[in-house]
Amino acid sequence: HSRFAAFIAELRHRRVFRVAAVYAGVAFIASEIVSNVFPALHIPDWGQSMVVVLLILGFPIAVGMAWAFDLTAEGLVRAKPKREPIATKAPHHVFIGNRTLAAIAVLAVIAAAWSWWGRPSQEAALGVKSIAVLPFLNISRTEEDEIFSDGITDDILTHLCKIGDLNVIARTSSMQYKGTDKRPREIGQELGVATLLEGSVRRYGNKVRIVAQLVETRTGKHLWADDYDRELTDIFAIQSDVAQQIAVALKATLTPEEKRYVEEKLTDNLEAYEYYLRGNAFLDVHSEKNFKNALDMFEKAVELDPTFAVAYARLTTGHLLMYGLGYDHTDERLAKAKSALDRALALDPDHPEVHLAYGYYYYRGFKDYARALEHFYLALRKQPNNSDIILAIGLIQRRQGQWEAAAASLRKAAELDPRSYEVPWNLAGTYLLMRNWAEAERFADRTIFIVPEYYLGYRWKAAVYLLSNGDIEKARGVMQEALEKVDPGLLADQRSYIEILSRNYQKALDIVEAATADQFLRKADIYRYLGQPGSSRAYYDSTRVTYEERVRKNPDDDAAHGNLGLAYAGLGRREEAIREGKLAVEILPLSRDARAGTGRILQLARIYSMLGEQDAAIDQLKVLLSIPSELTVPLLNLDPQWDPLREHPRFKALVEKYGES
Repeated sequence: HSRFAAFIAELRHRRVFRVAAVYAGVAFIASEIVSNVFPALHIPDWGQSMVVVLLILGFPIAVGMAWAFDLTAEGLVRAKPKREPIATKAPHHVFIGNRTLAAIAVLAVIAAAWSWWGRPSQEAALGVKSIAVLPFLNISRTEEDEIFSDGITDDILTHLCKIGDLNVIARTSSMQYKGTDKRPREIGQELGVATLLEGSVRRYGNKVRIVAQLVETRTGKHLWADDYDRELTDIFAIQSDVAQQIAVALKATLTPEEKRYVEEKLTDNLEAYEYYLRGNAFLDVHSEKNFKNALDMFEKAVELDPTFAVAYARLTTGHLLMYGLGYDHTDERLAKAKSALDRALALDPDHPEVHLAYGYYYYRGFKDYARALEHFYLALRKQPNNSDIILAIGLIQRRQGQWEAAAASLRKAAELDPRSYEVPWNLAGTYLLMRNWAEAERFADRTIFIVPEYYLGYRWKAAVYLLSNGDIEKARGVMQEALEKVDPGLLADQRSYIEILSRNYQKALDIVEAATADQFLRKADIYRYLGQPGSSRAYYDSTRVTYEERVRKNPDDDAAHGNLGLAYAGLGRREEAIREGKLAVEILPLSRDARAGTGRILQLARIYSMLGEQDAAIDQLKVLLSIPSELTVPLLNLDPQWDPLREHPRFKALVEKYGES
């Protein structure tokens, strides 16, 4: 121990520990600066690596210099050994202090290296076999060739999605990098992938030239590259070859069944294929006009090639979007979807795109979630990396009341589609119903970050504050932030509700009056709270007219029946109000839809409360508080619609019981 103590004392005398600690700290800070600043300055990755290597190599040099030399007024002089006698045994605290200082120095150096090479990076989030297909550059520069180039990118991505051993980023996310000047490392960090496929497409006459290269995001190194100069008729063979070459480069296992899927040829008719690509481009952007244009393109594709199964599947999907999103919710539209689906099934009943369309037929057409899920799973087996299928499965699991499974599916979809706003807002809504406030807020923030102009991200975030602890001011602050970026009309419902909760009814009315859309039911409620029965009754009657027409056109519209019940309740038509409220719950019970079904129960509870049926209203509230729903005790305490129940012993007991949980 005496020799060791003497050695430690000598190290302290020569300030070795101090130099080591200072150097290590500076090295760590320098490495952090390098990793953050160099990419912004577009300095090559090898330059960043070189700086870190030099910093690490400099550590033993700095320590050696501290041992050998002293810095004096005369400059560097050789260090002299300490001459004082050393105790045979150093005090315990000396060893602790020196050992701690030495440990700090060593750990700081390790941290500097780890900050560059060893720390878990977002590029590795999906593993070394993860890939994003960036939009191929269109060399020809014409609009038609731009669609063709994007279509080539999409089809290569689709082929890669068929390989189960790969993690493939969804088109929604990868297409956001079209025309980007970001470097591979930066894109890899944002998407969480280890590799990127990039390339270019040039079409001339009846020929096409495609250049493709696989790049490692961390280093920028090319793992594989090839160019194809072929006849246009070879386009499907090129796509298949690129996918298989990538599988080889990433050492991904390709099963015989997957190989067969990857080698698929969609059609022999190139003109039909181009109409198909145009249809896909229109289908990407949700609007009635785009959906109609997409349907026209798919119709032309199948007219040119009546054996084009995937085009029939997309035609089915287009009709179902028109039907399900309310642009044309008619039996005729559903019949057109079924006609196209029947043709696709006759041509290729096992194709994943056909199964996907079949799943949406049951999902959007009939809300038959069990049969829809069956077909989605069949599609997923053949396209295991398709985030759209995983998202659809998660949404159905949520409707089936499989909340944890739904959250897991949606999180997987978020990994494969990290730049999509649709997945995080669905996750935010799911966690909100599950009353997992931290995750709900996190994914609401993620939605806002991706698309600041999208109102639902703000809606969910405000709802988190209201439902979790009734924080009206925070919720109002979220809405104020949203007003800077979102159409105020889209926020009117939530903003007016916040003012209702704060009992500021006139301000709530002002917000609704300024909105472009008619909100008869909300106005009727506000005038009721203001104690103006005449105005309230007039707006309840307008609500009645609106929803009587809706249920006449669509007798299975559960939400319309519920709102009609509320209108009847406001007009004092007791029997009709209860009938409509119960009918809404019968059309969409919790057993059929665990998510939307809660909305029908809430409508029925409101109807009972308005009519003075206190026990019946409390029965419905008890159900909602015991399951995932958009109702909590803080909200019960704030909302004036429950004022008629507040003195009821059962209501007080309910608040006490669930307020503690």
